Amino acid sequence: MKKVIFYVSIIISIIILVNIIQILTTDLERLTEYGYGYLAGKIILFGIFLTLTLFTKKYVLKNKKTV
Repeated sequence: MKKVIFYVSIIISIIILVNIIQILTTDLERLTEYGYGYLAGKIILFGIFLTLTLFTKKYVLKNKKTV
Protein backbone atom coordinates (compact mmCIF):
# COMPACT_ATOMS: atom_id res chain seq x y z
CA MET A 1 0.00 0.00 0.00
CA LYS A 2 2.84 2.38 0.80
CA LYS A 3 4.40 1.64 -2.57
CA VAL A 4 1.19 2.73 -4.32
CA ILE A 5 1.00 5.90 -2.23
CA PHE A 6 4.64 6.62 -3.04
CA TYR A 7 4.23 6.34 -6.80
CA VAL A 8 0.89 8.18 -6.91
CA SER A 9 2.29 11.05 -4.84
CA ILE A 10 5.33 11.28 -7.15
CA ILE A 11 3.08 11.54 -10.20
CA ILE A 12 0.82 14.15 -8.58
CA SER A 13 3.85 16.13 -7.38
CA ILE A 14 5.28 16.23 -10.90
CA ILE A 15 1.95 17.35 -12.38
CA ILE A 16 1.57 20.12 -9.79
CA LEU A 17 5.19 21.23 -10.28
CA VAL A 18 4.68 21.51 -14.04
CA ASN A 19 1.51 23.54 -13.41
CA ILE A 20 3.34 25.88 -11.01
CA ILE A 21 6.20 26.40 -13.46
CA GLN A 22 3.71 27.09 -16.24
CA ILE A 23 1.94 29.72 -14.13
CA LEU A 24 5.23 31.37 -13.14
CA THR A 25 6.61 31.51 -16.66
CA THR A 26 3.58 32.53 -18.69
CA ASP A 27 0.89 34.02 -16.46
CA LEU A 28 2.71 35.81 -13.65
CA GLU A 29 2.04 39.29 -15.04
CA ARG A 30 -1.69 38.64 -15.39
CA LEU A 31 -2.32 37.19 -11.93
CA THR A 32 -4.99 38.88 -9.85
CA GLU A 33 -5.48 38.64 -6.11
CA TYR A 34 -7.34 35.36 -6.62
CA GLY A 35 -4.62 34.13 -8.95
CA TYR A 36 -1.99 34.59 -6.27
CA GLY A 37 -4.19 32.63 -3.88
CA TYR A 38 -4.52 29.86 -6.47
CA LEU A 39 -0.74 29.81 -6.91
CA ALA A 40 -0.20 29.71 -3.15
CA GLY A 41 -2.64 26.81 -2.88
CA LYS A 42 -0.79 24.93 -5.61
CA ILE A 43 2.51 25.48 -3.81
CA ILE A 44 1.02 24.21 -0.54
CA LEU A 45 -0.37 21.12 -2.30
CA PHE A 46 3.02 20.52 -3.89
CA GLY A 47 4.63 20.69 -0.45
CA ILE A 48 2.11 18.23 0.99
CA PHE A 49 2.60 15.68 -1.77
CA LEU A 50 6.37 16.11 -1.70
CA THR A 51 6.37 15.49 2.06
CA LEU A 52 4.19 12.42 1.56
CA THR A 53 6.65 11.18 -1.04
CA LEU A 54 9.59 11.69 1.30
CA PHE A 55 7.87 9.90 4.20
CA THR A 56 6.93 6.86 2.12
CA LYS A 57 10.29 6.79 0.31
CA LYS A 58 12.14 5.22 3.21
CA TYR A 59 9.63 2.35 3.43
CA VAL A 60 9.73 1.63 -0.30
CA LEU A 61 13.52 1.73 -0.48
CA LYS A 62 13.87 -0.39 2.66
CA ASN A 63 11.62 -3.06 1.14
CA LYS A 64 13.60 -3.05 -2.12
CA LYS A 65 16.88 -3.68 -0.27
CA THR A 66 15.49 -6.64 1.67
CA VAL A 67 13.94 -8.29 -1.39
